[in-house]
Amino acid sequence: MELGEIATEQLEAELVAHAAWETRGLARFLDVLVEYDRRQAWGSWGCVSVQHWLSWKCGLATVAASERLRVGKALQGLPLVKQAFWDGHLSYSKVRELTRVATAETEQRWCDVAKYTTAGQLAKLVAAGRRATRGEDARQIAERRFRWATNDEGGITLTVELPVDVGASVVAAVREAATIERGVSLSQSQADAFVELVLGRAEVAVEIVTHVSGDGHAIVDPGNPISEELAECLACDGAVTTVVDTPDGPVERDRRAAPSKRQRRFLQRRHPTCQFPGCHHGGRFEAHHVVERAKGGRTRLNNLVRLCWLHHRMVHLHGLVLTLHPDRTLTVATADGQPIDRAIPITEFVIDPPADPHRLGGWSGQHLDLPYVVATVLGG
Repeated sequence: MELGEIATEQLEAELVAHAAWETRGLARFLDVLVEYDRRQAWGSWGCVSVQHWLSWKCGLATVAASERLRVGKALQGLPLVKQAFWDGHLSYSKVRELTRVATAETEQRWCDVAKYTTAGQLAKLVAAGRRATRGEDARQIAERRFRWATNDEGGITLTVELPVDVGASVVAAVREAATIERGVSLSQSQADAFVELVLGRAEVAVEIVTHVSGDGHAIVDPGNPISEELAECLACDGAVTTVVDTPDGPVERDRRAAPSKRQRRFLQRRHPTCQFPGCHHGGRFEAHHVVERAKGGRTRLNNLVRLCWLHHRMVHLHGLVLTLHPDRTLTVATADGQPIDRAIPITEFVIDPPADPHRLGGWSGQHLDLPYVVATVLGG
């Protein structure tokens, strides 16, 4: 029957039923997602994260994938909210808001309120609740810090604490950019330098030198050991100076074998993003030799592919096998020949029908008395 021939009452009933089924399906989806991420199974696909895998295989935007993962993890500590979600009493929109503020001690009160408000009203209530409990601006500014240390595994651990409104990424050479000021601690000065670098108001020239011994060991200045595979990765793109230690003394590797500007421009025009299957990173890239230079690979376009920072290192460190086809498509396999991009078997949609699809809409049209509800829920 065409939709235009269906009675309005039937359309309304179907919309409610679809909403209930969608709620139950999302409840199952989040449980499965949390378990899949716990196993880190996305790593076998060469993905950066479970969000990357969801974007590739489920068509979710990265922001939406991140939010679903956040909600799924938060629900593990909120059994009442989770049960109400599974029972179809709370929609995903409401559950998403509740996971921002509810705790094990307050979730019952939040559930009681959420059942009888719209999703929009609940969002306003949650926002008001978050403002009521925040009050940490001054503490965050006073406790700004930057610390780093070489850990037991030989890597470097960075610890950055900044005000939440600043937001920052890991940046090299913070110590070089920091200035000592009277009355300001070194830790605070480094925090300020970190912000200056991130915002582009300061620059530090950083030179990286890798020493390769030839016996399977390598060291990157200022003395941290790295694997020979990672040293080969760094030399592959020519982004660092590689010094080979020989019996006759250290010899700088010929940098003319690095990809030229013309070759990099070709890769950028021909491949707008990383060529690794499922990766859509379109920012800074590295040129990888399909046949590695250490194995006789030439620095020619028919032997160069565009890879992002992460996947370039994955290829070298995990011994992935790349095949560049004449049309410049790239296939990637593990060292034992298993393709990274593989078929996913079809499975049944394993959820039970909702017990009462009409329970999703509990709002009766009443006005939201925001101050009263905030005081009731948070004051408890």
